[in-house]
Amino acid sequence: MPKKVTMKSAKTRAVAPQARKHVRRVNQKMIDQMIALRRQGFTHADIGQRLDVSPRTVRRHTEGVSPQLVHAEDQTRVDLMQWGAVQIRAIQQRWHLRVAELDLCMKRLRTVVSQLDDMTIEQLERDPQLRVQFLMHEIWPPAHEKIDDLRLSRDVPTTFHRG
Repeated sequence: MPKKVTMKSAKTRAVAPQARKHVRRVNQKMIDQMIALRRQGFTHADIGQRLDVSPRTVRRHTEGVSPQLVHAEDQTRVDLMQWGAVQIRAIQQRWHLRVAELDLCMKRLRTVVSQLDDMTIEQLERDPQLRVQFLMHEIWPPAHEKIDDLRLSRDVPTTFHRG
């Protein structure tokens, strides 16, 4: 009596075991290598090719890791995030911002910088006046507005009493 062929067995027989691509699991050592290479400025595709994984896998495991923006041989550039953090810390000390308010400012800085294109970042890193304008027009006003709202919500009672 002939063997009954199911859909599942037909699919597994259709691809020879040696023709199947070996699925490689990503371990912590590989993730650390991906992050280190990404920080050195390698693209997702370059890293994927080096470690024999897809660029999508690299992108997924290095989300939030951007290439170093400072080059050792280029003394005219500053790290935009580090510079911004120092400036925001000075604002915090001057205006006596609480930790939650400082956090709002830092989150705004990270969000705006992450949305900039590489050429804009390069210009901001090289030009101190442009950095100050960037901070005073793109980072501080929206953060300041949220801080005011936060302070207002703390000072105003949540319920109103009728007299």
